[in-house]
Amino acid sequence: MRNTVLEATALQEKKAEITGMCYHEANEGKVFVIVEGADDEKIYRCFLDERKVTFYIAKNCLYVVELLKDLKTSPSFRDRLIGIKDADFDHILSRSYPDLENLFLTDYHDIEMTILSNSFEDFLKAEYKLPNATPLIEKVAEDLKSLSYLRLYNEVTVASKKQEGIELDGINFNDITYSKLYDGKNAIPWEHCLCHVKSKCNNARLGHFPTVEMMEIFVNDFTNPDLRQLTRGHDLMYALQVRLQELSGNDPWGYNGLCLMLRSRCTWEKFEGTDLYYHLNIWMDERSLNLWNEKIA
Repeated sequence: MRNTVLEATALQEKKAEITGMCYHEANEGKVFVIVEGADDEKIYRCFLDERKVTFYIAKNCLYVVELLKDLKTSPSFRDRLIGIKDADFDHILSRSYPDLENLFLTDYHDIEMTILSNSFEDFLKAEYKLPNATPLIEKVAEDLKSLSYLRLYNEVTVASKKQEGIELDGINFNDITYSKLYDGKNAIPWEHCLCHVKSKCNNARLGHFPTVEMMEIFVNDFTNPDLRQLTRGHDLMYALQVRLQELSGNDPWGYNGLCLMLRSRCTWEKFEGTDLYYHLNIWMDERSLNLWNEKIA
């Protein structure tokens, strides 16, 4: 109950904050773009014209959706508010938001997985002096399957309280040490994945933390999903850092550097080919708006 009250309080605070921003003269005539986090904002700043939009970081996908629900009838935000949400597992679980025409989802699990391109992988191989045949992104996503499935299990079974006896919050994935979870060469075994995640935060207290057998049964319901839908982008980047260090013996870029490289390798042409762009563009056309960054479009 305490967490529910805190979330409701935080939502009202965010609603008041963005409403106050709406009346500031610096934002007059601008469209508000609600995104989840600072990394998302950095990417969307490349494609949207900051003279025409104001970004608001919600810090949680829940708040993106709830803010749109709360503000959709506000005259102050009519045709001046959109939200861009990482799909997370929405596509795998066939979830949609038909009542929110101004909510837009990434094509894949998140914006990082959506803008991944072959040119990014080719750039990494050249930068780290690796042979062209070296498997990187697809292999890392495959190696991460146990962690990715555990995140899906948490959302489907634990966080939604579908399993009998669940009283506490869901599994906490904070403080994962990727270099201890992943060796950069082999797929992460179920035993190792579950043991490592359970050792972090308060997960050891969870009586409903899954066993290997429970996970193997769960996976049968979601066989062979698209890895770009299943894999969390930040997990991929952290694990990719481990693999690159294992292959090259050094880590000149680190996690932040890899994220920067990913953003810098995303071209307008790549973004223009996404469903996210397509649906955003329709929303703009219907309102005679053009919010795209003309410097790159």
